[in-house]
Amino acid sequence: MNANWRSIIILSLLFCLAWPPSLFSEQLPQDKVQHIIDTSTITRVQRPLAVRADRKTLEYFIDHVEELTKHGRDFNRKELILKARGNGRYRVQMPLKHITGEFELVERQPGRAVYLGHGSAATFFHFSGAIVLVIDHTAEKDDTGGYEEVKTSVHVKFDNELFALLAKIASPILAPKLDKLVTKFSTKIKKVVETAYANRKNTKCPQSGGDKQ
Repeated sequence: MNANWRSIIILSLLFCLAWPPSLFSEQLPQDKVQHIIDTSTITRVQRPLAVRADRKTLEYFIDHVEELTKHGRDFNRKELILKARGNGRYRVQMPLKHITGEFELVERQPGRAVYLGHGSAATFFHFSGAIVLVIDHTAEKDDTGGYEEVKTSVHVKFDNELFALLAKIASPILAPKLDKLVTKFSTKIKKVVETAYANRKNTKCPQSGGDKQ
């Protein structure tokens, strides 16, 4: 595989993971989430991440995703723009990568959240695809105190079957790139949540994020 095709494949898949999930294709069956998981082009399960915050603070950001870009300077507007559209739905933009999409919180249980999304990117070509992001978290404790252990899995399904096939072929190249991208965003989110939790403890505020729910 020459360098040009490798670059195109990498860019096409990076766009899918770069945003949190979004709208759904009318061609998908009723159980959209399970369909994407079962027929995903690529699935990545990340290593558990220890977030030094309580469950209340973590779940606030899970339920109010737009708040991630309002706390501190961890995400600049060239990197990520999030806008709430109501009813658990969000619009996302990544200007530097020419990515746009929408995503929705479709399942919420104690210790679990599932987002479903769809997005597109303009690189050399126009790409689009669906994504399911599953977040599981449990309360843990070690010598330094309590924390939430967060486990994340990402399931990406390309709309275009040709690019899906190419992505599968190139998975040994793509997987490390995708893992690096997810790790980058997970680390920034971890910092936002931990900072909000620390500020909440210092000010004895009953709830993070300005106490708005």
